[in-house]
Amino acid sequence: MIKGDQHTDCHEGAAMKTKEGDKFKNAADGVEYILRKIVNRMALLESKDGKRQILTEVDNLKLDSFYQKMELNET
Repeated sequence: MIKGDQHTDCHEGAAMKTKEGDKFKNAADGVEYILRKIVNRMALLESKDGKRQILTEVDNLKLDSFYQKMELNET
């Protein structure tokens, strides 16, 4: 049973909440993306060079088989 402050936001990952500006690396092709916008359950990812955009569910960003969240100090 979840009580009060034990409830977690549906957009939270293992370490911290997924938010706009977070960086992810696509597991399939290694392209790095920046999370530009979250609307409801959908996330807009944009490649660092601005040439690609992906629309996906926020929950997909938590699946390591698709995306790996990059630490702030990674480029």
